[in-house]
Amino acid sequence: MNIPMIADLLNDADVAKQKHHADSKFAQTHPLQIAVCLRHLVAGQGFVKVEFDGRQIVTQLLDVDSRNARFIFDAGSMASDNEALAEAGQLIFRSLPGGIRTEFVTSAATLTMFEGLPAFEVSFPSMFYYVQRREFFRMQTPVLDPYVASGPHADGTSFRLELQDLSFGGVALKTADVRFGSLEAGTVLHDVSFQLGSFGTLQLDLEIVVPRKVTTQKGDERVVIGCKFMKTPGLAERTLQRVVTQLETKRQALAPRH
Repeated sequence: MNIPMIADLLNDADVAKQKHHADSKFAQTHPLQIAVCLRHLVAGQGFVKVEFDGRQIVTQLLDVDSRNARFIFDAGSMASDNEALAEAGQLIFRSLPGGIRTEFVTSAATLTMFEGLPAFEVSFPSMFYYVQRREFFRMQTPVLDPYVASGPHADGTSFRLELQDLSFGGVALKTADVRFGSLEAGTVLHDVSFQLGSFGTLQLDLEIVVPRKVTTQKGDERVVIGCKFMKTPGLAERTLQRVVTQLETKRQALAPRH
């Protein structure tokens, strides 16, 4: 694979000089979240630079095995580079999907075959740096039989909102209730009850991060509220892990095979 223009782009000085980002809030450490990050790279079919022992190749991620915490990436175009990569003890991956910087470090890779062509397989990194505003990737929640958030509103009434997406760190809620369009960032919603289908109910406090108004294709006005969880106790965290795991598994099952 010979793509000098992409390689030059990925040689961005700020990226190339950093092995670890100082702002650890952008570091994904949970294997499931790392799997989601890696799948975004696979789905985007973007180019990734792999650095090792003074060499580098430009490649693409091909497949992610969440169960075994491993992924596959394409071999390079030069046999000498591939031989050196197979001997390297550490690999540094860098990419710029959509202009957003990603970086992670893995242990040694092994040669394999993928769809009849040479490739490399390697274990997940222990950390995945994805420098964007969100700390977590969010998974789309079911459209049919949607998850629901309900609780007391500040004016003394109650609310019932559908979840648009969900992550370990927060949710996006959607509603036609105009009262939510005037809520400011930083507003805390206490004792919100989340009905998560077969996973049961959680009760958590939410802080509003980004409220915004949107217009549907039919011309109806809706409010979408990006929120973060104030705290996620152990039981809540385990439940969220199961929910996100199921959502990711279903997403993977529905994804087109290449």
